[in-house]
Amino acid sequence: MTAVLAATCVGTACAEVGLGPDEAAAIELDPFPSPSAVVGDTLRTIDGIVAPVRARVFNVRGELIADATPRYLYADANIDSALAIDSATGVVVARQLVSGDKRIAARIGASLQVLRGLRIVTRPDSVDGASLREILGTTLPDTGRRGFDANSTKALSVSVRHVEAKAVTGVRSWPVRFQLLSPANPTNDTMAAAYLVDDQGRASTIDTTDDSGVAGRRVRVRALQFPTGAAVESLVVRATVTYKGKSLKGSPVRLTAPVRRGSGSS
Repeated sequence: MTAVLAATCVGTACAEVGLGPDEAAAIELDPFPSPSAVVGDTLRTIDGIVAPVRARVFNVRGELIADATPRYLYADANIDSALAIDSATGVVVARQLVSGDKRIAARIGASLQVLRGLRIVTRPDSVDGASLREILGTTLPDTGRRGFDANSTKALSVSVRHVEAKAVTGVRSWPVRFQLLSPANPTNDTMAAAYLVDDQGRASTIDTTDDSGVAGRRVRVRALQFPTGAAVESLVVRATVTYKGKSLKGSPVRLTAPVRRGSGSS
């Protein structure tokens, strides 16, 4: 969770903040490039690039102070040693596998601080998934929530797994990329015949695995555009899972879902 604080308060008394153009009045911690880091490794982007955490500092007018030098620290260091953070560069190393989110802090001066949680996970090793068998029959009218519910597939899902001593466990909080291959929609254009969505109907091509290691995306179909005829046609989705920039065993996964025009379509 992102937080921007103009002062640190204890009870009803707040520390004073600077009023000048180069004096810090607020600090913001940028969203992390991934919700998790593998134990024994650094925080990385979805493409496997080492990614330090970054904070921005603002003056009282909300203007960025470009040369501000925030410091970074592990806010739960009094509890465990799960994370190590370079206070100057923001490079994060996951040291111990622990439950729950662990907090990283960015601080400027003595009174301004902001926190964000990061999860430590096991190394992802492999991925698999299953196509949908139930045929989606499209309906009209294709508008609003009714249109979304009636003309969207169930989630096309994959499982991300960690294997150790023949024991298989799901990897939680791991990012998975989805792309609609047929009908082709490389940019996930919401005006196309079909596009990828989350469970709330928002256009989305990336999901993070749940506590059991499963991630998925639904496909929203435009009933007047797809299928193009009376025959059953297949939606084809590709799910890609990587670690350190390399595809896991089983990735990419090809997922399909059958669709046909329902009796209410014209």
